[in-house]
Amino acid sequence: MDTDEVLRGMASQAVKQSENLRTAVRELTLGALRGRELTVREIKRVVKAVTEGVNLGAASSKVDADLVLGEAFAGMDEAVLKAVQANHLALQQLAAQGQSLRESHLKKALDELDRLEDEFVGAVKDATKKGSKQLRDQWASVLQRTQTGGTETAAEVERTLEEFSDKMRDAVRQQRRTALKAAEVMAENFTTLASGILIGLTEGLQQGKSKPGEKQP
Repeated sequence: MDTDEVLRGMASQAVKQSENLRTAVRELTLGALRGRELTVREIKRVVKAVTEGVNLGAASSKVDADLVLGEAFAGMDEAVLKAVQANHLALQQLAAQGQSLRESHLKKALDELDRLEDEFVGAVKDATKKGSKQLRDQWASVLQRTQTGGTETAAEVERTLEEFSDKMRDAVRQQRRTALKAAEVMAENFTTLASGILIGLTEGLQQGKSKPGEKQP
């Protein structure tokens, strides 16, 4: 079964059924990200599929499309923010492993983060091309507001890049003096580490939720 197609269907249903669309889209997006390698490529795939599903739901719903798209984008932004935080914490863990992080790996991780927001917004834009002109115009309005006010994802990316610009220089200098194999192995498995951290970060979002049929206290 095509996981992206399933994701599109779930996003469409979320638009039609959810009273809190932002939360529904955030958790749907996070659920998809937790099941994949945490790379820019996979994040783009998830965002594109969710956006396409939101379009399908909005096109067949009588609710305010502008509100739906704004809430859906905010939910995806919150989910991608968690992915950036997971990468940030993974980088911190790697930096704490003796300082023999390989220059090329650290640079690649930071380069991916640096382009993540553009790729995130770009994936949304690509997904809107299949929608009606009205939906495309409404998405353009939503995305224009993000350019003005920025996204949570962009803010976290900037904080991460600022922190690790100095650490990268330190790691490069240290790499010339020593090479710790354990740290190199961890660097090679960076996306696996980040994916594990994302699961930990989002477990708290699931706590306190009632199981189906249970009453809230």
